[in-house]
Amino acid sequence: MANAALGLGLEARAEARDARRANVSTVSVWALSFAGIGTAACIIALIATIVLNGLPAMSWEFLSSPPAEGMRAGGIWPMIRGSLLLMAGTLVIALPFGILGGICLAEYAGDNRLTRLMRACVVSLAGTPSIIYGLFGLAIFVLMMELKVSLLAGCLTLAIMALPVIVLTTEQAVRAVPETFVEAGLALGLSRWQTIWRLVLPNALPGIITGLVLASGRAAGEAPPIL
Repeated sequence: MANAALGLGLEARAEARDARRANVSTVSVWALSFAGIGTAACIIALIATIVLNGLPAMSWEFLSSPPAEGMRAGGIWPMIRGSLLLMAGTLVIALPFGILGGICLAEYAGDNRLTRLMRACVVSLAGTPSIIYGLFGLAIFVLMMELKVSLLAGCLTLAIMALPVIVLTTEQAVRAVPETFVEAGLALGLSRWQTIWRLVLPNALPGIITGLVLASGRAAGEAPPIL
């Protein structure tokens, strides 16, 4: 009888514990759902406000003409053209170096003090304020290399700023590919680079594109380096 009572008591405590866990899980799901819906609603409301208030002012003349009267009239075409050219030049410079750097850290560098130091430096550069990159670009590209105030100087400055983000996201995307893919490629007679090019990179492409979007957004939205 004592054992039976003890067993019933343990079972009752287990059921009470499971019930509490189920309640906590339900409350957590509702809280996260409410937070997600609230965030999405705020973003949609912000976009809708911008569109509704800005749409009446949009016209082909506004998009295709330069500013006039001290930017109190005219359009925004030079700003659009400059932003597109700046981002295109930045990605052309930063993308190959960033992807190759991420592949090198993930596949070739190994795990040693030098690699850890390099990774720490890249992480530090990714968190460096954008104004520091602007001062670096002014000192090196504008003054020392005598590129003056030009599109090339801006592209080089933003490329250096976007490079750490691309390197880190590429490294994480490559590391996320299962090691069995590499082993299978090597077993089939492919070289290390062929395995990376044909098997690893296609599977890591979504992560690399995510890093590209993040780097592009940061470079496009940072005015201090250009100023």
